[in-house]
Amino acid sequence: MNITGRELTRPNEQLDQLITRLGIGNKTIARKMVEYSQADGGDPVSPGGSTIGRYRSGTHRPNTRSAEVLAAVLGEFTGRPVGLAEIGYQPDDSELRGSGRLQTRLAGVRTGLMPLGFDTIDPAIVDHLQFLLAEHVRMDALTGPRYVLEALRGELTLVEELCGKARGRMREPLLEVGARFNEFAGWLFQDSGDLEAAMYWTNTAMDYAEELGDTHLTSYVLMRKSNIATDRGFAAKGMGLANAALRRWDELTPELRAVALRQLANAHAMLGDVDDCRNALDKAMAEALEIDSDSPGNLAKYCTPSYIEMEAAHSWVRLGEPMRAIETYGSGLANWPASQRRDQGLCAARMASACLGAGEFEEAKRIGEQAAALFRSAPSARSLSVLRDLSKRAGALRGNAGSELKATLSQVV
Repeated sequence: MNITGRELTRPNEQLDQLITRLGIGNKTIARKMVEYSQADGGDPVSPGGSTIGRYRSGTHRPNTRSAEVLAAVLGEFTGRPVGLAEIGYQPDDSELRGSGRLQTRLAGVRTGLMPLGFDTIDPAIVDHLQFLLAEHVRMDALTGPRYVLEALRGELTLVEELCGKARGRMREPLLEVGARFNEFAGWLFQDSGDLEAAMYWTNTAMDYAEELGDTHLTSYVLMRKSNIATDRGFAAKGMGLANAALRRWDELTPELRAVALRQLANAHAMLGDVDDCRNALDKAMAEALEIDSDSPGNLAKYCTPSYIEMEAAHSWVRLGEPMRAIETYGSGLANWPASQRRDQGLCAARMASACLGAGEFEEAKRIGEQAAALFRSAPSARSLSVLRDLSKRAGALRGNAGSELKATLSQVV
């Protein structure tokens, strides 16, 4: 079996109950799975309605790829990420490493050439890998994860091989590069909507960071683990990891404090802790204003005051204050750096959603059109999820604004 765990000899109650609550038919789910798999760059799947019925009854279980697509599709219907465990499937670490979507991402990069020897690891390799990573980060901010992830495949294999072989004075710089590459791969998978793979690569980054004993890198990776946890719906775990990221406060730089505080606020918002959320957001903004954007060791160059404002607004939406969120989103968009186009698109999509929720239909249409245009140039699973929800809600509105917005969004979702 591709999905490990107990054999399903009785109905998969978790999956069945979720689908029942959503009120969607098996054929609809199957059709959406086919469409999703054709668009996300992985192997195509082709279940029928009867296949979904067998998943629900427990008489058949999906392979890893089909389970991931099923979870992604159900996440679109629920409006939040759905993990495999939530629908009754538990992949283990070796499964994720050896097959499914991770394997398709790394397929084809190994060759028959002799691997590098211990004595051939030149310091120039580290310098070049650092340069490549910096360029990948810039391109991701401009275009989104899809093409960057494809380019990263061979480099991840090289980094893994080098870290396994490095000894002596070369080990620490290679471990640092390895941690950075694996953390970045985790981010790309997260922004592609594959949270299981995102956590796998981020955990690998944590292994390297812990061996290094690098306080800054460890804090940053803990924050990233927190962000993936909250995206998977685990608010309490996200809060704990964010607190861990902030533990050595006096040793951290302003951007590391800011992104961890932003993530702490996110977890508090999910838990409904208004005062704690507000306090964390205020501290995050104060730290963001102290960031030296030219610092060579900056691990979070994307963390600008506009970014913190977007994340703050997202928290206010979670806490049921859409009008406050709209004001905050607007402030962030007005000063958004051109180099962060992908996150600008996410901010616009979230603002349009907040406007629609507040009854500001014309503003929702205007901002929604901006979000759609930005999404075309820098696609992101996070933006796509918001835009799909926005399209569905716009279709239920009466009047020109709703129909025009839905028509615009139909071109991208």
